[in-house]
Amino acid sequence: MTSEHAEQLAFAEAAGNEPVETAAAAPSTTASAASATPETAGEDIVRGPLIRDITEEDFAEALELSKHVPIVLDMWAPWCGPCRQLGPVLEKTTKEFGGKIALGKVNVDENPSLSQAFQVQGIPAVFLLMGGHPAPLFTGAISAATVKNVFEKILELAAKEGVTGRLVDDAAADGAGGASGVDGTDGASGTGAGAAKSALPEGLAEAAELAENGDFSGAVAAYESYLKENPGESATVDPLLAKARLGARVEKDGPMAGAEAVERGNKAPTTDVEAQLAAADAQLNSGDAPGALTRLLAVVAETAGEDRDKARARMVEYFAILGDDPIVAPMRGRLATLLY
Repeated sequence: MTSEHAEQLAFAEAAGNEPVETAAAAPSTTASAASATPETAGEDIVRGPLIRDITEEDFAEALELSKHVPIVLDMWAPWCGPCRQLGPVLEKTTKEFGGKIALGKVNVDENPSLSQAFQVQGIPAVFLLMGGHPAPLFTGAISAATVKNVFEKILELAAKEGVTGRLVDDAAADGAGGASGVDGTDGASGTGAGAAKSALPEGLAEAAELAENGDFSGAVAAYESYLKENPGESATVDPLLAKARLGARVEKDGPMAGAEAVERGNKAPTTDVEAQLAAADAQLNSGDAPGALTRLLAVVAETAGEDRDKARARMVEYFAILGDDPIVAPMRGRLATLLY
C-alpha cells in the first residue's frame, strides 16, 4: 500500500510515536474473511461484534475487516493495572461511535507472536489497523477525553482513505450478549463496570465517574473527601484513590511524556527522587510494574529521611493499584527488609 500506509504512519508520528515497521509484516492472508463482506451495494455494512478478542489465529480476519472499518487494537494483559483502567474507556468510546470504529483486544500473554510483531515494549499499547495496515497510536492509560479525541482523528483519516464502513452488532442489538452490552455491562449476565459502579456508595460512584471521564484531579479530591468522612472504608477507597493519583500525575505530563520520563530517570542519579518518581509512574502506567517497583526500591536503598519516605509511600500506592498481582508480595518483602 502506498498513500494509505503513509497517512497512517504520519498520523501515528503526529501523536508522538515511531512507525511500527515489524507490525507491517504481521500475519496476512489473500482470502477474504466472511465477516468482512458488505451486505449492501450502498452503505458498506459489515455484520459482527463491535468489540472482539483477536488472536494469532484470526488476526488475518481483523486485517481484512480493517479494509471496511478502522480497528483500534488494544494490547493488554489481565495482570496489568493500567490495562484494566484503559480497557473500559476504550470499550465505552467504541460504542459511542456507532459502529464506525471497532475495538480489537489482544491478550499479549496468550498471543506472544502478535506482541513481538508489533514490537510491544509496555502495555497497554494501542494501535490502529486500517486498510489492512497497522500504525501505533499510544502507550499507557489516558483519559476518556483524550481517547475520544484520538477516535475522532481516526475517523478523519478513515474518511480520507475511504474506509467508511459501519459495523452492525446484531447480538448486542438483540440483547443476546457479545463482549459487552450497549450500556457498558456484560451482555450475558448484566454485570460489569456499569453495574459495579452503580453498586458503590453515592460518594464513591461520583468519584469513579470523574475518573472514568478523565478528571483525575477531581476524582482524587472526591475520594479524599469520602475517605475523610468514612475512614473505616480505606480498604475499598485506597486502591481507587491510588489509581486516580497516578492518573492525575501522568495526565499532567501528557500521554506521550512516558518514554521521556523513563529516559530522564535512567540518566539521573538514583538520589534524584523527583526524576525517579516520574519515571516509575511512567513505567507503571505502561504496564512495567516490575521495573517501576525495582526503581523505587533502589531509591529507598540509597536515600534517607523525606526522600526515602516519598519512595516508600509511592510503592505503597503501587501495591494498592496492583492488588493481588503476584509481584506485590515479594516486593513488599524486599521493601520491609530495606526499611527494618
